[in-house]
Amino acid sequence: MAGIKRRSFVRGAAAGLLAGAVKGQAEASPNWLGPEFWANRLQDWRYYTRRIECLAGAAGDEVRTVAILTREISAHGRIARLRVRTGTIEGGPGFSGFLIGAGAGKLDYRAAALVQKASGTGGGILCVYESDGRIRFREHTSEEKPLAFAEVPSEQLPGANAPRTVDDGVTLNLEITPGSSGGFDLRLTASSLGQTLAGAILRGVAEDAVVGGIALVSSPLPGAAGARYWFRDFSATGDKIARHPERALGPILGTLYSLGNGALKMTAQFMPVPGKTAQLEYRAPGGTWRRAATASIGPGFTAQFRVEYWEATREWQYRVRYGADSFEGVIRKEPGKTGSLNIALFSCIMPTVRPLEGGVFKPEIPGEEFLGRYTQKSVYFPHSGLIHNAGRHNPDLLVFAGDQIYETQPTRKEWGEAPTFDYLYKWYLWLWAFRDMTRVTPTIVMVDDHDVYHGNIWGAGGRPAPDGDQDKGGYRCTGDFVNLVQRTQCGHNPDPFDATPVAQNIGVYYGSFTYGGVSFAILEDRKFKIAPMPGARIPPGEATLLGERQEKFLAQWAKDSKNEDARICLTQTAFACIQTNPDGKPTLDFDSNGYPKAGRDRAIRLLGDARALVLGGDQHLASVVWHRLEAGRGVFQFCGPAGASNFQRWWEPAPLPEDGDFVDGFGNSIRVIAIANPKVSFRRYRNFKGTQGQGLGDRQLKSEGYGIVRVDRVAKEFVLECWPHDVDPKLSAARQFSGWPVRIKFDKV
Repeated sequence: MAGIKRRSFVRGAAAGLLAGAVKGQAEASPNWLGPEFWANRLQDWRYYTRRIECLAGAAGDEVRTVAILTREISAHGRIARLRVRTGTIEGGPGFSGFLIGAGAGKLDYRAAALVQKASGTGGGILCVYESDGRIRFREHTSEEKPLAFAEVPSEQLPGANAPRTVDDGVTLNLEITPGSSGGFDLRLTASSLGQTLAGAILRGVAEDAVVGGIALVSSPLPGAAGARYWFRDFSATGDKIARHPERALGPILGTLYSLGNGALKMTAQFMPVPGKTAQLEYRAPGGTWRRAATASIGPGFTAQFRVEYWEATREWQYRVRYGADSFEGVIRKEPGKTGSLNIALFSCIMPTVRPLEGGVFKPEIPGEEFLGRYTQKSVYFPHSGLIHNAGRHNPDLLVFAGDQIYETQPTRKEWGEAPTFDYLYKWYLWLWAFRDMTRVTPTIVMVDDHDVYHGNIWGAGGRPAPDGDQDKGGYRCTGDFVNLVQRTQCGHNPDPFDATPVAQNIGVYYGSFTYGGVSFAILEDRKFKIAPMPGARIPPGEATLLGERQEKFLAQWAKDSKNEDARICLTQTAFACIQTNPDGKPTLDFDSNGYPKAGRDRAIRLLGDARALVLGGDQHLASVVWHRLEAGRGVFQFCGPAGASNFQRWWEPAPLPEDGDFVDGFGNSIRVIAIANPKVSFRRYRNFKGTQGQGLGDRQLKSEGYGIVRVDRVAKEFVLECWPHDVDPKLSAARQFSGWPVRIKFDKV
């Protein structure tokens, strides 16, 4: 197996050809290392023949890490000892060993688990045994030279210092002890059969440089290729080691569920485990468990459950069982038709604003903060503030409008036609962060462009993108991959209106459901939309936005929901291009639903007939607008802010209309009622950032957060709230973004 390549292995793993077991733990598959470990990246590691093996050793694959979730080096105690067996799978210049001090003790353990390739603030210290047979300590905190991994001078100990060979096997022992002149001494030795092969001591290391997460590391030297290593029998002892068995992850990562139209639907997301079955059980609080359904673990390592005639008038506890493991949550009692309904609205959840595989950051706008790579200013995951503050509203329903993942964050994009394990690595981060919300609250998820590895997407009815070019319309990845994304993210959504697949057998999920007495419609903005045709005259009948099928659905929904007092349509993005350039002039953004205009007008007319409030996201620019229809009629749309984003948009028309009336670049007439621009103007941004790009990392200069929609049946109105991510809404001084809340009476929709 010494010459195995990652790409060929991943194909075999996806087919379920190889499996192993972690001693004393749940059964594992090749790409799941077990509940104590987090692999960076998922596709770069496997568990095989009772050892962890790195599959990535090409140039550019430096510092592949496996974080130890259940152990960390604490600021308490005096001594820590790390031990692991390691060996060479494939030769070449490189090293294996430990990375310590990940996150510097200042990050959530989940964020610290992401520390990998590029060095930076909070990146820790590399303590490694190298291919030339020597022990070295390498820095992993440089912001100026993130891929240099410069050697830190150390005291070499006697040893053979013979070059490492393929199929070698050594024991690495790292001792962290108080130094005689302050700080801590790091002593790393490599031994085999009782013989010391190499050793070194790094003296006087500051405590804050060793405190934090622990990871195993396999790496070629910068610019080199070939070196890959294996590990087994890791241990961590000493009074400076903090033990956290509760941090173990998997085999069940989390759940998503919805209630609607009398049925419970649930997706249980697994780590990459062998394909077996799982059971869904439920009980009244404190009662006896009863089996509700059994499901096979299918594509995307998901089990999907469906229970008809669910008794939604009471609360139930549930658990998903897989062998001896289980994952528990709560199915809420459905709110009554006469009470209020609180909806939390999220979109655009980027785990890190800086990539973890390279790049240098320098503040350019006066007052812009420096974003240390492994600090809370750059690592947004696991979104603790956003999730805590949104949860303070006790929402009855969660809506995620798209871009749950970004294909380029936190690691580089896999360009294959079916980047399954790369996608799962990023999807797992989202669910790992939000699972404590979704395990107890009904959730609706919509898929957007970045979720299917597009910067923008014009789905063109599901066809393959010509030449793989997203701008020509269609999907650049395979239909099977798109279906896997949809299965993992929205397979639990209520049933579609018409389940007939589009081209490439890509499934659909647009449809309606009733929850808490509110009638909801779910749209798929992107799937049928035509590709950009700048300057072209498009015949109205060919100006496809929602497409004939979804237009038919909206017409039917308007009829079916006419007796409900509140109707809400969920969609990905705004039905207008609510943007201006640095000079305050309207811009053209074909990613918005302002294009194509004729298709947009049909959609607005149908939504107006349904008298629906529209909710969306995507734009990273929170807004409430009134889309004008003829004879004074209109449709209100609330697009919530990004939860955590990079690319920014602005609406700063010059001159600024007093009444908010605006005609966008496509000729759509709207009235802007509320807007949450970035805190730095577009003109000022351009003055300092230049003419290319619209990226912004400093959260103090952005307007990120979430939306809350309250369906108030007493006042017979929708209350639209827009909250910053870092504001606790329960504090007396808490304030929403300027312009919110917005109140809209039911009879004005």
